[in-house]
Amino acid sequence: MPVAINRLTVFLLAGFGITVFLTHTVVQQTTGQSTIQHISKLSKFLPSTTVNRWADLYVAEDDFPETTYMSGVAGFNYFHNLYSANGTFVIMTSDPESLPSYGISGILSALSDPEDKYHNHQPAGEDRIMIVSPQEAKERSLLGKAAIRKSGVSLMFADVKEGTLSSFLNHYYHFIGEMFLGLWRVVTAAGEIELPSRLIYRAESADWRDRAGITTWFQQAVLPEAEIEEATVYEDRKKSGVTFLFDKIAIADRWSAHRVGQEVKYWNKANADLPLLDVPLTWMDPLRDQIKRLALAEGCDFKRKNAKVPIVTYINRQLTHRRLVDEDNKELIAEMEKLEDEGVIEFNNAFMEKLPRVDQFCLVMKTDVMFGVHGNGLSHQLWMKPKSAVMEIMPVDGFARDYAILGEMMNHEYYAVHYNETFPPEKWRKENGYGVDQGPDFHSPRITVDGKWMAGMVRQLVSTRINAVEPPLPW
Repeated sequence: MPVAINRLTVFLLAGFGITVFLTHTVVQQTTGQSTIQHISKLSKFLPSTTVNRWADLYVAEDDFPETTYMSGVAGFNYFHNLYSANGTFVIMTSDPESLPSYGISGILSALSDPEDKYHNHQPAGEDRIMIVSPQEAKERSLLGKAAIRKSGVSLMFADVKEGTLSSFLNHYYHFIGEMFLGLWRVVTAAGEIELPSRLIYRAESADWRDRAGITTWFQQAVLPEAEIEEATVYEDRKKSGVTFLFDKIAIADRWSAHRVGQEVKYWNKANADLPLLDVPLTWMDPLRDQIKRLALAEGCDFKRKNAKVPIVTYINRQLTHRRLVDEDNKELIAEMEKLEDEGVIEFNNAFMEKLPRVDQFCLVMKTDVMFGVHGNGLSHQLWMKPKSAVMEIMPVDGFARDYAILGEMMNHEYYAVHYNETFPPEKWRKENGYGVDQGPDFHSPRITVDGKWMAGMVRQLVSTRINAVEPPLPW
């Protein structure tokens, strides 16, 4: 009898243990290795929630936490516990040395002088942001007797249209590839991968909504639970006289990046310093996984037609002004089709403007090698698997580093192509350190490429990606 009871006890305990394991753990795939994590870890992919939202909503003055600087580069900065009162951000800290050396100048800008034809922007004044000690904040009554907590990660885009000067937010690359991506990178550089709870714009809606509608689609489809706060909400908050405490907020300011950035001045690219930040190889996974879940729900098949044949996608710009000469475009496609007939590649000749949104993302996410003429479509490399390959075709006398920066941040194998040769990084700069010029034909319909040479490059690039696989979703 005792033996039977012991066996029953062991059996019940084993069953209980298995049940706990299956209901409280998840297998997560990271950099090719499977790890078992507690199910609570899944919350890191979601907007943050509090156990008792109402209890945490209002913070008394005696409980005000100090502001902590988390990570960043000029123009892209991430804080914990940043205050906002009467339209001014207040960095309240007893340790100002913990802030980056560029200070306010690298965080936020003032509006430009309307009389200045060069649109120079000075660092923001105390009407927009200030750094104070807790004692000074109290003595000057800068903050209220209580603050309303804005929980979760907030991403704020400080740029606005000034006269004829655009905020540059109404363009897929300049918004997603520069400002949004920059804020996401500084958040992940701080070791966090929590999806944003809100996006805050100083710009009017007409100046951040892009003509193609990709920005609004991205926000509503990929970040469906994030609040979108436009300029009117910002103004209402300013006029309310209430103090707000942002748990976690990252601020993007294009002109701060241009004013004091290290590499920005050499390339005239606001995001040029972002590759300097260390992030994990999987830093884009939470966003990429969101798109993947949507694509799967709409029936996207991420599998190759042949498991051992890599997928190659040509971003075709022949319906736009900046494009290949027709003869070279025809030869290029013919050479790719030969490789496909040979069984070397699975080829897609993609006119992205003709594809539904989700179909575009489905295609690029399973693509192993992407190429095309310099243009917005190459922003899609953000959604390819890390360490994929990208070739950007440019005129033989020109270069721009926009998509090379994206390739570097994504850990892709990137090549700039001049007709029948690569244009290597050591040639990207002039002797004075500044980037080489774009050249007279950069935006023309006279761009050329050698289709046979491109076929040789594609053959080489796919040879190392035969066994590449789409990483599984973490849950």
